[in-house]
Amino acid sequence: MRAGSSPTNRKGQVMVWVLIAFMVLTLLMTSMAFVVRQGIFETQKQEERLQTYYVALSGIDLVYAALMDPTYNPKYIEVAISSAKAKPITETIAVEIGGKQVGTAEIIIDIITDEESVSWLRIRSTGQLTGKDTKVTTTMRINTRNFNQVVREKVTN
Repeated sequence: MRAGSSPTNRKGQVMVWVLIAFMVLTLLMTSMAFVVRQGIFETQKQEERLQTYYVALSGIDLVYAALMDPTYNPKYIEVAISSAKAKPITETIAVEIGGKQVGTAEIIIDIITDEESVSWLRIRSTGQLTGKDTKVTTTMRINTRNFNQVVREKVTN
């Protein structure tokens, strides 16, 4: 045995190294838990945003189908164009899956003119899931002189 080092001192050194290793492992595990939790949170938010997008898209598609229905005389699209020139048309559509309401689509129909002086019937749909705060808006434009010219615009929060 070396001078000045007793078995008691060595046990104390081992205990210090065990505590350091334990602290490092605890720090690593805490960091991993945080990263995993953030990943789960982000995945849930992305799923909610995607579902909300589809609710907004459903609102656009339902309005478009009603406007283009050929069985009505006068056509709904012609009535909508006349009405929207005076003031925007607003409507709330409940979106259901299997008889259960999953969200709502707030619809605004108005007339806009682009930089080329083309008049468009614009349909904006803001989707929101039932019981959630996330909102997603999507837009469709229909040329008021050529109903076959339809433009879908990008999605916004």
